[in-house]
Amino acid sequence: MVKNLLKSFIFFIILSLGIIQSVQAFSVSEDEVNNYLAKKGEIADKLGFPGLFSLDYKLNNLTTRIGQNNSERVEISGAMDSILGIQKQELTGKLNLTIDTIPYYDAEKGAVYLRDIRILKWSGEPQKYMEKLQPIMPFINQGVAALMMAMPIYTLDESKPRDALIKKFAKGIRVEQGRLSLDAGVL
Repeated sequence: MVKNLLKSFIFFIILSLGIIQSVQAFSVSEDEVNNYLAKKGEIADKLGFPGLFSLDYKLNNLTTRIGQNNSERVEISGAMDSILGIQKQELTGKLNLTIDTIPYYDAEKGAVYLRDIRILKWSGEPQKYMEKLQPIMPFINQGVAALMMAMPIYTLDESKPRDALIKKFAKGIRVEQGRLSLDAGVL
């Protein structure tokens, strides 16, 4: 009797560890997302209104903090090197941005995208550039948000067995501290 109980207990422990391990297998860590973004390199775009302003910019050094400050959001920091054309002047500057966003999983593409993007803080240099940038910041926010909503922050690599399995079964996403867990709907 005790022997059977012990066998059942050991089986239960092994089964529990297997379930925990499979749940971990269906997640993407903050480091994996940061490495993916680093491999992408610079992300360039343009925005503006003819006769008012133009902004050519490159986003670089993007890093994420997943679920650190808010259990539903991802914080992304990075730099934006840009050339601002305004009032027949061209100003070169650097902007440091911190945004937060809600990630979502596109099961068909096997990719994580962003929505509800908000700029939390921004700073930059030189001062003359920053003064000219202040009135057009809402347009920059919209432009950066549109760019980042169309660009995945992580795409599963179907040549890797783990990623192929995730793509096959994942239906949604949950933000957890330090990782994005993909909901498979099987547990």
